[in-house]
Amino acid sequence: MENSAGSGFRHRFWPALVRAWLALTGRKVRVLHAVDTMAEGAALYAVSHAAGFLQALVLAVAMERPVHCLLPENCARGPLARFLARQLDIILCEGELADSEATLREAVDVLAGGGALNVFADQNSTAPTEPGASGALAALLVERAEAQHVGRRIAIHPVHLFLPGKNAPSREILIYIDSAMARPEMHPGTLAEAEMPRIATALESRFQENAFQLRPADVEYFLTDLEEVLRTGLQEDWASRPDWKQDTDGFVLSRLVADWVRQTNYLHPARLVALRSSLDDYRHLQRQCALRQLEVEGAESPLGSGWRKLVLWLETLLGLPIALYGLVNHLAIGLVLLVTGSFRHNSSRSRTVEWIIRGVVTLAFYTLQIYLVAHHWGRAAAGYYAPTLLISGGYLLLRYVGLVQAQARLLFISLTIPGLRNKISRLRRTLLEDLDQTLNAYEERAGVLR
Repeated sequence: MENSAGSGFRHRFWPALVRAWLALTGRKVRVLHAVDTMAEGAALYAVSHAAGFLQALVLAVAMERPVHCLLPENCARGPLARFLARQLDIILCEGELADSEATLREAVDVLAGGGALNVFADQNSTAPTEPGASGALAALLVERAEAQHVGRRIAIHPVHLFLPGKNAPSREILIYIDSAMARPEMHPGTLAEAEMPRIATALESRFQENAFQLRPADVEYFLTDLEEVLRTGLQEDWASRPDWKQDTDGFVLSRLVADWVRQTNYLHPARLVALRSSLDDYRHLQRQCALRQLEVEGAESPLGSGWRKLVLWLETLLGLPIALYGLVNHLAIGLVLLVTGSFRHNSSRSRTVEWIIRGVVTLAFYTLQIYLVAHHWGRAAAGYYAPTLLISGGYLLLRYVGLVQAQARLLFISLTIPGLRNKISRLRRTLLEDLDQTLNAYEERAGVLR
């Protein structure tokens, strides 16, 4: 009784602790279409996702019944992770699962005893390009468990997992537990080994119906974008080499890349969504840069050629002190005219009256300002000050305001274009490096060349 009570406490306490940790880290777990997860009897949950410790923790606490999980030992790094794995009934194995007889026997015993077991799709040494590769281990466990307990049929539930990346707008983890696979009754005398390839192929077919994958049209669009990014990366690389004459006109994606994209779409859809998001950011920056360049250098742009742009820059910078001087001297005039409603478009006064009011207010303030300068600094200073009022005011209103509104904005936009291009280049390099590492790992497992 003590062992039963202790086991019950362990099955409640540690999952609750993991749920609390997930909640504190902002990761909410939502189980979708949980069909017969509370049903008694042997059940194998075949997860169409690469193995990982976080994935195992999420699945261990998401099920409504006690469930074991098969996981490579290198996914649980450190003593704390291994301790937590033991408390959550996670079966750790060394090396390839297909070669670990003791681990396979332990997993088979769970199923033969009527328990539930989670198995990840990407845990076998079979080349991923072979038919049924992702479901081979699950089929092997089912075959051995049913052979060990003749007459017991094990329910096989495909499970789809969506684990968003760090930069995803939502960190909600989604788990879709599909209905059990339909399995025809075996004829008397049929060997159990004969059913194993059919289970593996049928399971992989169900994996390819992942609820979280991109639609076929989106996958093709993604491949087109990926090809364009790779082509641009090659152009940039080749352009930096002296006397390099090769171009990218005939460049197309290799079959390995296309196969990896399509397989990742149903085995690790969150990975493809993250890449899709990075490509969208890249294309957005490209469009933003192109629009800015078109606005600055287009046929209707007031900037014109390079020498005209230089003249405008010089006038913008050198004319700024004059414009500020005029603004300071005319600020009080502008405030008075604003209060009197001289700048209102719906004013009932005629334009002649408005201009008379503006002239009188301006002349009055000019007289007052010149008088104050003469009083404090003498008549000579006032004689020099008076013409600057007209010159700075006229330059501010008739030239500099129009210059800033129509051209200076474009000048400042032109300054942002080089930085935006550098940002695009960095994002492309990061994307290509990440993609290259992933494809190299896939290439090693597939045993083929790109």
